[in-house]
Amino acid sequence: MLSMTERSKIIRDPIHGNIKFDGFFIELLDTLEIQRLYNIKQLGFAHLVFPGAHHTRLEHSFGVYNIASMLAESLELEESERDLVSCAALLHDIGHGPFSHTLESILLEKFGVDHVDVTEKLICGDFNIFEEGEQPFIQASCVHDLLVEHGLPLKRIVDIIRGKTENKPYLSQMLNSTIDADQLDYLMRDAYYTGVAYGTIDIDRLLQTVTIFKENLAVQRKGISAVENILMARGLMYSSVYFHKTVRIAELMLSKAFELLPDPEPFEFFRMTDLEILSALTRKGSYQHEIVTRLKYRTLFKQAFVLSSGDLDTAWCETLRELEHGEARRQKEQEFESVFHIPKGHVIIDIPAPELERSEPRIHKTDIGVIDNDEVKTLDDYTPIAKAIRSRVAPDWVIMVVTDEKYRDEVSKKAQKILFD
Repeated sequence: MLSMTERSKIIRDPIHGNIKFDGFFIELLDTLEIQRLYNIKQLGFAHLVFPGAHHTRLEHSFGVYNIASMLAESLELEESERDLVSCAALLHDIGHGPFSHTLESILLEKFGVDHVDVTEKLICGDFNIFEEGEQPFIQASCVHDLLVEHGLPLKRIVDIIRGKTENKPYLSQMLNSTIDADQLDYLMRDAYYTGVAYGTIDIDRLLQTVTIFKENLAVQRKGISAVENILMARGLMYSSVYFHKTVRIAELMLSKAFELLPDPEPFEFFRMTDLEILSALTRKGSYQHEIVTRLKYRTLFKQAFVLSSGDLDTAWCETLRELEHGEARRQKEQEFESVFHIPKGHVIIDIPAPELERSEPRIHKTDIGVIDNDEVKTLDDYTPIAKAIRSRVAPDWVIMVVTDEKYRDEVSKKAQKILFD
């Protein structure tokens, strides 16, 4: 059990109201890794479409901590388990780089890690978040040192974040499942800040009906409507907000600026904040400077070609699978540039499915147990919504080609032929 003091702090949150932090968790709030999240936008470039979407990873982390704590209380967990889950909830996103998921594929390609890997390295003390020259000015603790000081089991916290607790799986399911605290907060929070009506969730009903059955998280039958609510909110938010075409184009442009860096040695951009990364990119080359300027003034590339799953010829599926690989995609982009005499980096091909699976592996998950008369059943036994969610396509395109507006018409006329012939 953690050593708690009488101290407490209340943070006022627009989604959950008052969020209370006690003792050790107050110290955790002041760590370098947590405070850095003030400067990382939760939704990347979504503010270019939804002007209110300037909320941060820090706010989201507070919300996940709050919901995880409420879940732990509803489930009547032992105090030591409550502390572990709450700690994992607060720390689960500390490894996120600038603009959150926007640069995840670049991080994976250049360094072979994702934000969860970075989170683990920070918790275990294998990595620090400081950039060169910063450390002399800062006296605050880092997450690893504080966890060690208070005797918390680092591996168990990491396992909960990763969803890998074989012993007592309900602990990790509180952060990695169909109804976990992470999803609950980001759906409600993102809906609030974007102004869309899709993220409303009856969290009180869920808390009243959530339970543990044979060491796994489950819901009582009377909680099915709350789970349906979550599944529908998730599907609608992904198609309407997270993979909105204009938001996606801005993300593609920033990713392309990294992909085409003239310096062959990748710099550790995942240490940076949103503003720092844009500033650094302007000094990396003329193309990078152009992209940052376009993003600054919202002068984005335009969609020249798009293909939905319903319009996909089965003969093209193999081509799509090939284009999921970075090198094949870059070669096809160069073909467009050569045919239309377009400057390098001004044609981008998007195959969104792999990135969707990386950013949200739970997107098609509906595997929460339903307890009915001491028997566990599946959602499919009670509602058609679970099956519908698994079959629902988000986003609504399987491939998109974007380019500078002045090349748009030409590219549009021949895109299909260049891609699939």
